[in-house]
This record gives sequence, structure tokens and C-alpha cells, in this order.
Amino acid sequence: THNEIKDDLKVANARRRTQKRGAQTIDALSQKLCAPLKVTVQTYRRELKYMHPFERVVMELTVRARQKKDGLTLTEVLEEIHEGRKEVLMMSKDWIAKIKGCPSAREAFDVTEEAKESLGKVFLDLVEEPWVGVMELQKSLRNVPIVRLDCPAVVLVGAPNVGKSSIVRAISSGTPEVNNYPFTTRGMTMGHVQVFWESDDDVAAGNVAGVSIPTQRHLSQEKLVKRGIKTRRMKEEEALQVYSREKKTKDGGSVEEEEGTGSSTMIDDDDDDDDDNDDSIKDHNDVSIAITPPKSTPIISKKIFPISQLCQIMDSPGLLRRDDPNAVRNEMEELTLAAMAHLPTAVMYVMDLSGGAGDKCSSVEDQLVLRRELRARFPRRPWIDVVAKVDLGIVEGGRERLVQILEAEGRGGEEDENSVDQYLIELSVKEGQGVEDLRQEVMRMLGEVRVVLDAMAAMDDRSARAV
Repeated sequence: THNEIKDDLKVANARRRTQKRGAQTIDALSQKLCAPLKVTVQTYRRELKYMHPFERVVMELTVRARQKKDGLTLTEVLEEIHEGRKEVLMMSKDWIAKIKGCPSAREAFDVTEEAKESLGKVFLDLVEEPWVGVMELQKSLRNVPIVRLDCPAVVLVGAPNVGKSSIVRAISSGTPEVNNYPFTTRGMTMGHVQVFWESDDDVAAGNVAGVSIPTQRHLSQEKLVKRGIKTRRMKEEEALQVYSREKKTKDGGSVEEEEGTGSSTMIDDDDDDDDDNDDSIKDHNDVSIAITPPKSTPIISKKIFPISQLCQIMDSPGLLRRDDPNAVRNEMEELTLAAMAHLPTAVMYVMDLSGGAGDKCSSVEDQLVLRRELRARFPRRPWIDVVAKVDLGIVEGGRERLVQILEAEGRGGEEDENSVDQYLIELSVKEGQGVEDLRQEVMRMLGEVRVVLDAMAAMDDRSARAV
């Protein structure tokens, strides 16, 4: 810093020239030391004030893990940095005044060197430790998985070891992300599906036109696009899509859909990086449809859907029954509850009624009590109950007890035109039982969530979701 400040040759007096250079040197040094501290403190306080509620919970849980390690909270660390910055600035002013009062050029130079050493020592003593703490926290937060806050999602909740992760893999992207948070050794499994609808009315009615399982390359590309980055291949695909649309418009026609029957429509979105044919590169809204009737050969056709949405399927850390529903929960459980409370989600409550869940507080009765408590806490969420691992059997009276709970909520009872089976799916991922029914119900619930997001976006542009 001393070398960056040059002597002002316009000042003829050597003492005054050295004093001026010394004062400017200390001022520049203090600004270099303190400016980043001020920006950091202000940024954290501003972000904490306007942060999305789910992100705030993740931040607080991360900070709590840090607090258990060294006993410091984020507020205390930021305050230490703020006070250390003020002390450095006050000291720099005192040193500048001392430099300006030196009787000779030599003494002004010596005092400047002493001031530099003193400021550096005070900075290290007061700021280094809390600053390192903030940097470590920032590093942890940088590694926190990114959950899209504006996308419809289905969150799987339930006790530990009831089969939630297997369900995510069965109904969404074949290789879900396993996201590790700084405050837990357990992961949150994140799967994705691309859902297609013909019209807004179909969205509201839950009539899904097609479903695509995005490949890992598509998900990676989307993350790059959100950051404003385009790879060479992405640019080539974009150019090819524009050319294909222009050619189709010039030809004056569209590809007619071939006839097919069946209740389920799946998008054939297989991706082979070694396949360089034009047919392997498609726009998400211009895709190959495999209309797959049961036990028949798929019929491949082309269709353009006006509405598509990338949706999330989230497995969450297991919840345990508490004698006191308002008791403080651990970080894993709070992450699950935060996802239910603050993200645009439908809920899939997963149970293992075989009696083999294994964990303490995960008995059949514990799972049913937990389910009743969660449903009471989130009564307006789209909800489906899933009895997983039915290939292992169901303990005597388990299903009847669940039916009683559903009927007590007015679901499938005498006053409900639907049977209880409309609200309950018995599933075996291992044997494939109920998987397609569950997939259809998940798509319907995702449509419900999208309708809510559209309504929110119509009232407030800030809540508009990304398509």
C-alpha cells in the first residue's frame, strides 16, 4: 500500500510531503481492510431480511450446526466483525492525526510504518477469527443443494426406512441427486419429472398429456442456463431447434399424431450422448410420445404441447413421533417440516405397515399417529397416503386403523362420494404393484400445485414461477 501512494511533488516541503503520503497510506490501508468487512456484514443482514423462508431455515440450521461446534451464532459473529471494523477505522484516524503532527519527515515515515504494523495486528486480533468463521459458513452454504423454490413439487414424508427413496427412483429421474446438507449426514434425494399439459383447463383438471424423465445432461444444462451459461453443444441444439421450427413453418404443416390407445402417456426422452442424429435432439415441447397400452408395443408419434413444467420429487429425512407435537425436533426433521411449510408442495405420506421399519418410534402405531399430526398441521396441502412394501405384508389391523383415520377426516366415508381407495395407494416397488397408479396421482397433484402457483403469479409478479 505504501508503494501505491506516491509523493505529491507539488508539495515542496519534505516534512509535509511525507506526512501527506503517510496519511494517505494509512487511510488507503484502513479502507482495504474494512471495506470487505462492511460489505459482508451488510449483505448478510440484507439477505437474512429478504431471504425465502425455506432458505432462511436452511441457513439457520447450518448456523446451528456451526454453533454446536464453537458456540457462536451468526448474529454474534457479524457483530464481532462490525465492531472490529469500527475499531480499525478509529485507530486509523488516530494514527493519521499522529502522522500529521510529526515534527520531521523522518519521524513521519517511522510513525507510518508503526501505524501499518499496529493496524495489521489489531485487525488479526479482532477480526480474523470471526471472519474465518463467516468464510467457513459461506463455504458450507455454497455447498447447500439448490432447491427450485418456484417449481411444483411432491415431498415424500414419513418415518425413517419406510421406502421413500425407492419411490423417488421409481417415479422420477433414474439417478436422483442425493443432497447432503452441512447439518446432517443424511441426504435429501431429489428426482425430477417434466410434465406436459394440453391446456390450462387440463392442468386444473389434472389431465396430464405426457411425462418426461429428464436425463442428468438435461438437468445440468438447465442449471447452466439459469446461471446464464451456454455450452457449445447447447448452442448447436438451440440453432437446430430454430431451424426445425422454421422448416416446419415453411412446409406449412405439422406432424399429425398417430392413433393410439391406453391410459398412460410417457415421453420418450432417452438421451444418448453418442447419438448425433437430428432426432436425438429435441425441444422439451416438441417431443416423441410413447403411448403405452398395457402389454402392447409402444406407438411413437410426435406432438407439440403448449404447457410444460419441470417438477421436483423430494424424499425428505425421516420424521419421528413425538409425545409432545410441539417439541423441538432435530435438524433433519426441521428440514422436512420446512419443505412442507414453505415450498410449493403436495405431500405423499409413506408408511411401512409390515412392522419392519426397524427404527425406534417407527412402529405401525407411531407412523399412524405421526400421519394424523402432520395432516392436522398441513390440512390444505394436496395429499396422498401410500402404504409401501406391501409385498412384505401388513400387520393385522394396520390397514383398518388407517382407514378409520381417513374416514374420520371425511375421506372415503359415508359423506364422501369417493371410496377410501381414492386416497390410499398400496405399493410394492419391488414387484411393480401400484407404481403406475402412484405416478398418475403424483402428476395430478403437481397440476394442483401449478394452478396455485399460477394464481399467486397473477396476484403478485414476484411470486411468478419459472416454466
